[in-house]
Amino acid sequence: MGKPFSKELFKISSTMQWALGLDVDDIRQNMQITSDKPLYIVGSGGSLSACYFAAQLYQNLGMMAKAITPLELYYSRNALKRSNVLFISASGKNTDILFAYKTAIHSEPNRIYSICMVKNSPLSILASESSICCHYEFENPAGKDGFLATNSLVAFFSILANSINVAKPQKENIVVEDRFNTELDSFFNKIYPDTTFTVLHAGWGQPVAIDIESKLAEAALGNVLISDYRNFGHGRHHWFDKRINNSAIIALVTPEEKLIAEKTLSLLPASIPILMIESCVKSSLASLDLLQKSFLFVERLGSMQNIDPGRPGVPDFGSKLYHLKYQRFYDTKEKLESTRQKIAIVRKADIPYYDFLGKSEKEFWQAALSKFIKKLNSAKFGTIVFDYDGTICSAKNRTTGIDDIISESINRILDHGLIIGIATGRGKSVRTDLKKKIAERHWNQVVIGYYNCSDFGSLDEDEIPNVTLQVNPILAEIYEKLKQQHFTAIIHPELKPHQIVIESDNKENWKKVRVSIIQYLIGLNIPSIQILESNHSMDIIDQTTTNKLNILDYCRNIAIKNQLPKDCLCIGDKGKWPGNDYQLLSSEYSLSVDEVTSLPESCWNFAPPGVKNIEGTLYYLSCLVFEKNTLTFKLQ
Repeated sequence: MGKPFSKELFKISSTMQWALGLDVDDIRQNMQITSDKPLYIVGSGGSLSACYFAAQLYQNLGMMAKAITPLELYYSRNALKRSNVLFISASGKNTDILFAYKTAIHSEPNRIYSICMVKNSPLSILASESSICCHYEFENPAGKDGFLATNSLVAFFSILANSINVAKPQKENIVVEDRFNTELDSFFNKIYPDTTFTVLHAGWGQPVAIDIESKLAEAALGNVLISDYRNFGHGRHHWFDKRINNSAIIALVTPEEKLIAEKTLSLLPASIPILMIESCVKSSLASLDLLQKSFLFVERLGSMQNIDPGRPGVPDFGSKLYHLKYQRFYDTKEKLESTRQKIAIVRKADIPYYDFLGKSEKEFWQAALSKFIKKLNSAKFGTIVFDYDGTICSAKNRTTGIDDIISESINRILDHGLIIGIATGRGKSVRTDLKKKIAERHWNQVVIGYYNCSDFGSLDEDEIPNVTLQVNPILAEIYEKLKQQHFTAIIHPELKPHQIVIESDNKENWKKVRVSIIQYLIGLNIPSIQILESNHSMDIIDQTTTNKLNILDYCRNIAIKNQLPKDCLCIGDKGKWPGNDYQLLSSEYSLSVDEVTSLPESCWNFAPPGVKNIEGTLYYLSCLVFEKNTLTFKLQ
């Protein structure tokens, strides 16, 4: 099993060059958008050192991150809901990573990312089934690793260095100097096959220390203790007082810890063999430099032990341990597959997990949930009102219109003679896009509430929205004040007759100025002004004239005229203030495909775990039951 380690090392330079040249802007942008939440980074075996590197990078951005194993993730599952999770797996198919991934999905973290070194892995299939997952896969030209993680690890370090940074790190000349091979010769002349190594590290050296321990343990090359430079001074140095004859130090050094490393080592007995693995690189790429050099140490140690680190041989019990399907010890319906109702309550109460609630709180929410479901299941609807962006139109199709699978469902609803309402913050672009996807015979059954329902018209009314309407004077005054603020350098306010739309081309800039805009607007103290947000913009409205609830009365009147039930089923994604659906989803029969309010009478989310937005809407549409001129909703 495996490949010769020397052949693996031969490919390292080209792997690094390939990986550092990849376009990873999508990973960088997505992770920066969600970097306001803690990050758990999950990996097994050799990939775990890449997890520690990712944690260092994330913390370098000022955010909280922690590298954990798949089993640790299971025991951390109650902390995941308000965090992001990143999975790092070379193959994307081992038992541990797949079980951890399923656990994460059921815990519904803010976002799940995964990076693989092969395409079409089982992990990618799992990711495709959940709305909260972003999976990235690459085809490493070096191929599959031998027994130890080598080229995949270099690829992960390179991709992560380019991804989890405000900007790409400047390329450094990462080469192994001739003098390092000379230092290796000198070091190995002073150690023995049974030497115990203490690896000292700090900063960018930590992931490499983790990897040295991993490789020496996995290939049975030697005993390893690891410590940062200062924790070493808190008792760990005592090892060398009692076992100095067969102990040595490997010191990982970058420019930042050069002084503390030199001073620490100078205080130790001169007889202790010391190997300094040093990098002159000052950026995160120092880890890559140290990693490459540590591989040479591992190769040399393997030669001393007569073990090829790339194919050390695996005992029968080792294979059984690796393939152990341990999830059967944990994967119970009560622990992992919580009932749909419990999941809905966790979302509604905005808590990490169900048992966070006390007995009386559980009783309250269970009663509220039962009451809502009973009311929802017994209602007869003549209209369904949808939010647009994030509910029936995905972010990737924002410029092209609603997804085909959604338009098929909408046309089917319209075929039964029912009314569809669209409540959107957008203007005529929605009308243009919907006409491409909805059969012309149904256009008069589709009502669009433009600009947050300040103007209404059916899909066949091309003169709506009316852009010649007089601009709301309150909004005009706010617009002029906004243009004078410092944050208008990176945002683009646009004045409409009944709303101000604020957008930013840069998602990272939007995160920076969002709170400043809200605080400024609140400071104006204009009672009628309301702030509404979507994933991509902010709308400022005068709620005396603009409110998404207005569309309900408009649709009811049409439904009654057409002899349809007057009740409306409302579906949106941003039900929590300041989300732009919080008014619409305050209605009696309202469902969210993402954010919910804490109000028990409306705005519940019953979508399966990890399912949001378009996929959530499709789930709700699967619950519709059609009768003559009527539809009902039966929760699956």
